[in-house]
Amino acid sequence: MKKVLITGAGGFVGKYLIKEFCNHDYIVVACDINKGHAFNKNVQYYDMDILNKQRVEEVIEECKPDYLINLAAISSVGLSWSIPDKTIQVNVIGTLNILDAIYKKCPNCKVLLIGSSEEYEMKEKPLKEDDLVNANNPYGISKIAQENFAKLYSQKYGLNIICTRSFNHTGIGQLDQFVIPSFCKQVAEIDKMGKPGKIFVGNLSAYRDISDVRDIVKVYRALLENETTEQIYNVGSGKAYKIEDLLNYIVSLSKQPIEIIIDKEKLRPVDTPYICCDNSKTAKYFDNTDIKDTIKEMFEYYKAM
Repeated sequence: MKKVLITGAGGFVGKYLIKEFCNHDYIVVACDINKGHAFNKNVQYYDMDILNKQRVEEVIEECKPDYLINLAAISSVGLSWSIPDKTIQVNVIGTLNILDAIYKKCPNCKVLLIGSSEEYEMKEKPLKEDDLVNANNPYGISKIAQENFAKLYSQKYGLNIICTRSFNHTGIGQLDQFVIPSFCKQVAEIDKMGKPGKIFVGNLSAYRDISDVRDIVKVYRALLENETTEQIYNVGSGKAYKIEDLLNYIVSLSKQPIEIIIDKEKLRPVDTPYICCDNSKTAKYFDNTDIKDTIKEMFEYYKAM
């Protein structure tokens, strides 16, 4: 049985990725900075801060994984504006600690680094891997740096590293600082109250490529399992949805009248009007779950809380 090591496994995507690999008969080792995560009983767990270089080397030397996926990151664009220094530390220095440890302790391990559509210079048509990268926020800049170091370590040390540029994805368990869970939670709470309410939102005019997280983790596994000839892969649905349309659908799930209010605090210093994925390299791995089905599951989850 092959062994996969997942860093940042206690986060939103981690639990789905763990399930994906457990369901396909892998030995799964989960690492996270925070203790107390309720992982599958068949999952081996290590406390590990990717900024602790010595600890990263110890865990990788002990585990000797066949595959490593790094999910540990400051992953919110909005948060990255508040803590740009911490974003660079975690997303760049943390990744360097992982790559150094792989080179020293387990050089045959295949590594998957999770990047973002936020790396691209945006344009109003689907983005391809060879389009210009020119991020307009600290998070995107940190992921460009991660990708550049991946290329360097591949060329200098011969490490087998794949980088994704992942587009938006959502599902039950995502923090409500992100747009879809924020909408679902607010609307579900109004519905439970049984009387009219108000929902506070940010920019509704943007278009975003949003996928079910379960589709995304399937692609991650496929990229590791298959012989890949390139280093960078877009991961997304290839469909762009207007945020206002998704909000209107969520509001329609409630029986209560809801007033929509633009909250200036939720607006980013710089926002991109349109983000869509050209997923021609990864479409064959993608399940294309209807995002409305995902959203309805999330709404019902919050309503049942």
